[in-house]
Amino acid sequence: MDTHLPTLGASSPADRAHADQVATLYAGWSRTTLSMLFGAALFCAVLGTEVSAGVMLAWVALIVANQAWRGALVREWRRARPGPAAMRRWGRYWSIGSATAGALWGAAAVAMFPPSPSHQALLIVCLFGVVLGGLNLTAVYKPAFYGFVLPALVPLIVRVGVEADPVHLSTAVVMAVVLGFVLAFGHRLNDVLTDALATRHRNTDLIVELKSRTRAALEARAAAEAADRAKSQLLAAASHDLRQPLHALGLFVAALGHRARDGELAPLVASVRNALGALESQFAQLIDLSRLEAGALEPARERVPLAPLFERLAREFAVEAASRGLALVFARTRLAVDSDPMLIERMIRNLLSNALRCTHRGGVVVGARRRGTDVVIEVVDSGIGIASEHRERIFDEFFQVPGRADRPRAAGMGLGLAIVRRFALLLGHRLTLVSRPGHGSRFGIAAPRAADAAPPRHRPRHRPESLAGACIAVIDDDPSAVEGLRALFSSWGAQIAGGAHADEVLAALGEVERYPDLIIADLRLADDASGLAAIERLRRELGEPVPALVVSGDLREAAAREVREAGHLLLPKPVVPASLEAAASSLVAGSLAR
Repeated sequence: MDTHLPTLGASSPADRAHADQVATLYAGWSRTTLSMLFGAALFCAVLGTEVSAGVMLAWVALIVANQAWRGALVREWRRARPGPAAMRRWGRYWSIGSATAGALWGAAAVAMFPPSPSHQALLIVCLFGVVLGGLNLTAVYKPAFYGFVLPALVPLIVRVGVEADPVHLSTAVVMAVVLGFVLAFGHRLNDVLTDALATRHRNTDLIVELKSRTRAALEARAAAEAADRAKSQLLAAASHDLRQPLHALGLFVAALGHRARDGELAPLVASVRNALGALESQFAQLIDLSRLEAGALEPARERVPLAPLFERLAREFAVEAASRGLALVFARTRLAVDSDPMLIERMIRNLLSNALRCTHRGGVVVGARRRGTDVVIEVVDSGIGIASEHRERIFDEFFQVPGRADRPRAAGMGLGLAIVRRFALLLGHRLTLVSRPGHGSRFGIAAPRAADAAPPRHRPRHRPESLAGACIAVIDDDPSAVEGLRALFSSWGAQIAGGAHADEVLAALGEVERYPDLIIADLRLADDASGLAAIERLRRELGEPVPALVVSGDLREAAAREVREAGHLLLPKPVVPASLEAAASSLVAGSLAR
């Protein structure tokens, strides 16, 4: 059924329900016409012997003419396809046709009222039957309903009452009561239909709004993902480009600190070193947080012995602890954990850095002990402690304990402990915290215990404890990094032969006429060259399996896996001088021991 409904745009559900009602009237014209013609034929059959043929034919002609006019109205409706503003006007047009049809039936009841009581009864039944039979067609629109029912039945009721005898008066009263029920029923039916149509349009509006909001949410999500990708690309570029100068600056500051250890510049160098350490720490924390949010960290679990890890951290933080007048103690251990070596080291480093910042007297103790199938690594300080209301939030991003007048100036951004918790969740490790304000804190990392390493078959040969006299080949396309390593290793008594690629390094080794004891290479070189390939090139040219150490600002798991598969040790940029010295000393000692 073609209702020819107009598009109503932003009109209310009630207005659209009204439009539906009017459209239903016009769509039901054929059924209305059939109902009218059938009723007229039945009426003529009932009163054919009581009314003159001329009067009856004239009445039928008027019925047909009215329906023909309504048919023309329907055709115009379909052609015009009226908009929202015209709906009430078209409803009035149809109501005029309904009122005309009702008036014709009411006029027939008066003009053709038969004298025979039996025919009067048939007339009443026929007229009420026409009204009730068309109820479903007219009740959809109240003006058309009232316009048809009242003109059709009220004259009949009046005409019956005019007879004035008790039977006719009683019949008129009953007919009036029935008319009241018909009007009430039609009114209620119209309300139900109107509410149903309005509800349907409200639901349609909700669906449209839901689709719109869903589309907006998807667009916002796409924009957020694009922004996140752009942020990740920016941070990746920052990670690589900013780590290079930080790496070189750290090397120069460490070399300067070694040479100015006892001079007038020592306090100034120490301040520069502390400021650089804070900058490196905050930068590393921001990069770690961005990688966690981007889901770019994939842990590579392996057996991590804690003794060499503690040794590196002891060297790295010894100067800072001494500058603060604090004792720093690492308990000796032979335990090992099942974890990611880089992530577990970062966790312990962040806890240790936090402990030193928050401790003014006494010191910090780092140790490990067994607890069932786990190993608990603990960092214990005698610092200011943490109040109970802050112990959960202390691991939130950018949170710092409020109201602390003794907070250090370089307290950072509140990311260190947040990264510890995020790493712990990533690795499946459990964090513990016990603290009393004014009595210090005890942070713990519970990680699965790894199997003990097999004891060495042969006693290792003596290894030198310094780099004095060693020759180090450095492959790095950043000249400042090469010069920084030269300055730092020179302060340790070693000699550097460096260059941007393998050929330059070979030429530099030829000038000093030395075989290298160690190769230090950046993982990513200029023109997409690989530091690993440069190491292999040097080894082939020298004919020696020279030990190698790889440094890189690329902290993705893929880069770490690439270095591990090549059998080399990886140090992230910016390199901590103490860690570099420890790793280089160990590798050079192993080379000389052969």
